Amino acid sequence: MTSQTLFDEETIQALREVFGKFPKELIDLLIVESENDPPTGPHEGTYSQHHEHGEHTTLHHINHERGCPACNEAKVLAEELMKTSEGKLKFKIISKNSEEAKKLHVRYVPAFIYDVPKRNIRYYGLPSGQEFAPFIYVHKYIATGEISLPGNVAELINRIDTPLHVKIFVTPECPYCSIVVDALNQMAIINDNLLVETIEAVEHPIEADIYEVSYVPDVIITDPSKQEEYGVEPIERISGYLPPDKIAKILLVAAEKIKE
Repeated sequence: MTSQTLFDEETIQALREVFGKFPKELIDLLIVESENDPPTGPHEGTYSQHHEHGEHTTLHHINHERGCPACNEAKVLAEELMKTSEGKLKFKIISKNSEEAKKLHVRYVPAFIYDVPKRNIRYYGLPSGQEFAPFIYVHKYIATGEISLPGNVAELINRIDTPLHVKIFVTPECPYCSIVVDALNQMAIINDNLLVETIEAVEHPIEADIYEVSYVPDVIITDPSKQEEYGVEPIERISGYLPPDKIAKILLVAAEKIKE
C-alpha cells in the first residue's frame, strides 16, 4: 500500500464530499507498535482465511507470524486520509507503550480510536474491503451528530444504564459485517456505556479462536471490568447478521444480566 495508489480519483472525490460536510475537525488516535515494542495481546498462533456463505463468512486458520505487519499500512492510510480530508480528519499516532495508550487499555494494534469523548469506539486492524465504508461513516456520524438508526432503536439503546464491552469479529470480505459494525458504532455514539471494538479476525485471530468463531459477523458481549482479559465468558452472543432492533434488544438483556 502506497500513498500514490491508495485511492483512485473516484474514491478521493467521494471522500472529499463526505469530509466537506464536517462542521468540525476530528482527531482520532492511531495506536501502533514500534520495532522495539513487545507484542500487544496474544499474537502467537494463526490467522484466518475466509469464505462467504449465506449471511456470514466462514473462517479457516493457518499459521501467522508475530508482530504488527499492518501498523505501517495503517499509518499510510491515516496520512492519506488527513491529506484527502484537507484537515477535517486528523490522526494522533502514538506508541502502544505510551501512557496515553495504556490508560485506554488498548488490546490490539493497529488500533484506530475514534474522536468521541470517552474514546469508546475502536477498530483493531486495517479497515479495508467491506470495512472501509463503516470506518468512514462513523466519522460522519461523530462530526455531524446525525444518526441513521431508526428512532425506536435509539430509544432502546438509551435505556442501557450499565457499561458493556461489545467485541465484533469481522473480515474484510464479509458483506454483512459492515452493516453490523455500522449499527453498533452508532449505538455507541448514542450511549457511551457501550465500549464497541471491531476486531479484524484475519489480523487478530487468537481471541476469535478462543471464542470458537467459525463465521462472521460474530458479536461477543462481555463485562467491561474484564476488558483486558482475552476470551472472557460472554454475557450474550450474536452469531451472524441481525437487524439493529434485535441487536439493541440483546444489548438490553445483557445489561440486565450484568446488573444481577
